[in-house]
Amino acid sequence: MTSPKRFIPLPSVTLLQHRERSMKRLIYLAVFALLVLFVVARIIAQQPTPPPQPAASPLDALAFLQGNWTGKQNFNNPNGPAMAGDATDRIDICIAAKYLCEQLSTTMPGRKPTDTRHFLSYDKQSGKYTAWWFNDTSTHPTEFTGDLTANKLVLTSKAAAPGAPVLRATYESPSKDALTFLLEMQRGDTWTRLFLTTYSKGAN
Repeated sequence: MTSPKRFIPLPSVTLLQHRERSMKRLIYLAVFALLVLFVVARIIAQQPTPPPQPAASPLDALAFLQGNWTGKQNFNNPNGPAMAGDATDRIDICIAAKYLCEQLSTTMPGRKPTDTRHFLSYDKQSGKYTAWWFNDTSTHPTEFTGDLTANKLVLTSKAAAPGAPVLRATYESPSKDALTFLLEMQRGDTWTRLFLTTYSKGAN
């Protein structure tokens, strides 16, 4: 006996039309999304490229030196009475931002204030900080070179002649509003402290 054939209903015309409309809608949405991405990409591409940030200047690392400083300069006088003077120091960026300019003065009891200028820069070829010191007791500047470690700058002078004493200057900032300036002199293998100035930062 032959079994009856199963009847498989065919999709109705309405169902086919619904599927066709759904496919068209998906295609339209995909095309629209691609157009939006294209427009956004064009807008981003037309935006001006920001200029590269300038490289940090080595003088920026010496910002801890800048300001108006006042304090006491204590001299090393092992064979005599203690000697101390009132000291001021103003340090600013100057000369097209290529130098730090330092104006120092110390007033000892019964004496007129000293007048000193330091110009500090950076030598890219040697990778060293360089400085030239002018004071009211010499007609020629003293040249220094040195390095910076954290908030401590150490500069050593070039000997003016064979056997001449060498100076070592150390600037150090133990805190935001404090600065010390130590000057030493070398004779042979020994460094001797000449003076230590301890500053506090004042108003600009």
